[in-house]
Amino acid sequence: MGPGDARTGMAICSSTAMSPVFQNCSMPVPNANTPGQGSFPGSFLVPGTNTSFAAHGIVFFDIYRDFGVHGQGSGGFGGSGANQFQGWGATAGNLAQHAMNGGTDMDDHPIRPNFETRTPTSYGELKTYIEIDFNDVSGTQNAGNQDIVRLRQGYGTLGPWLMGQTKNLFDDIQVYPDLADAGLDAGMRASTIVHVPQIRYTYLIGGGFLVAGAVEMPTKTGVTLFTQGGAVAAITDDDVGIASNTGYIQIPDFALRTQWDQPWGHLALNGVLHQINVRNVGGVTGEPAGNAGFKTQTEGEAVGLTGHVNTFGKDRLAGGVEWIRGVADLNTTFTADAVMNGTTGAVDPLTNYSIYANYEHFFNGQWRANGTFGYSKFLDNIGVLGRSNTAAAAGIVRRVLTTHLNAIYSPVPQTDFITEWWHVEIAQRSSANLTDNRLIEQFKFYY
Repeated sequence: MGPGDARTGMAICSSTAMSPVFQNCSMPVPNANTPGQGSFPGSFLVPGTNTSFAAHGIVFFDIYRDFGVHGQGSGGFGGSGANQFQGWGATAGNLAQHAMNGGTDMDDHPIRPNFETRTPTSYGELKTYIEIDFNDVSGTQNAGNQDIVRLRQGYGTLGPWLMGQTKNLFDDIQVYPDLADAGLDAGMRASTIVHVPQIRYTYLIGGGFLVAGAVEMPTKTGVTLFTQGGAVAAITDDDVGIASNTGYIQIPDFALRTQWDQPWGHLALNGVLHQINVRNVGGVTGEPAGNAGFKTQTEGEAVGLTGHVNTFGKDRLAGGVEWIRGVADLNTTFTADAVMNGTTGAVDPLTNYSIYANYEHFFNGQWRANGTFGYSKFLDNIGVLGRSNTAAAAGIVRRVLTTHLNAIYSPVPQTDFITEWWHVEIAQRSSANLTDNRLIEQFKFYY
């Protein structure tokens, strides 16, 4: 991790330390005795106040070359080119898209400025953090620029309390591999979608132990799947829960973490409770006219054990195992919380287990490398559809395997030049499958 900073408890970022993208190191101070120097590295005092302010970030430039199906984009296996399957069970549309072999893409969407303040108060230090990127491509701007500003994180902390939008408490960022691929490995949360509004409380027990709890807002897309007459269609969102064929959020998620930090590494046990609500057309007494139907409610839950071990020198081994039932937010391979039978109203939460690991080796102060893998196995998930409903069951993902291998060169501090090989395999219940290999060149500049 590199040398520590006593004021922040974080490592100083360098070519041989974790990068600011992980938010576990801080930029070095050019001159600690500079007049107006702030209370944390790289900050300055706002004139006339006791607030320290800093602006940091990371500039990305990515080049992708696919050696299999094309159309994945920069999202890694989380985007998974979901229609580009081949083999028995693949549709004509799948095969047509799969035939588009190879392809090259470039982007700078992950460019990530952040702004941080710290102000001393009688209740402890008040901290604010705002981070944006340009990864929202749902619209257009002037001159055809579709890289629209998007809020990734924005929160404030005071003492043990955190309020705002940041990473899911289930997500252990200390086990993230040092990769160019933003999709990470199977079973892991993709870094582009794990930021949720929440209220969090952290209690430090002592001896390296902490307990944290959070009330979090789940995302409101792909709540469940609806099947009727063999067809599959997405259940859309409805905040008030009265429209037909909709899923809605009645209560937020509840997340809990217990963690043990030691000089040799750390262990964390993470859990989430989630509620699934869905409304379907039909006939239920007492429902508003035109919106009657099944009202189905069930729960989802997830548990994960994660950690890392410091091995030799700066090397580290990290990974985790997890089991998820009906919480689509926690796994990028899920497009929904559950499968629903449109005839009976029965709901079957999608369930899977995952295992993932990565190892980082430092050759010297300028060169390091990473090897990773992730595997997710999806359970039956067709009970409520019926064995004969092959059209609805065929598209359910059965397993996902990903691996990465990279070399990172840092010619000077605050730069990373990455060459990375990425491999993914996805199989559906229909026996249709997708295999892709990608070469990624990524250039990062920290400031």
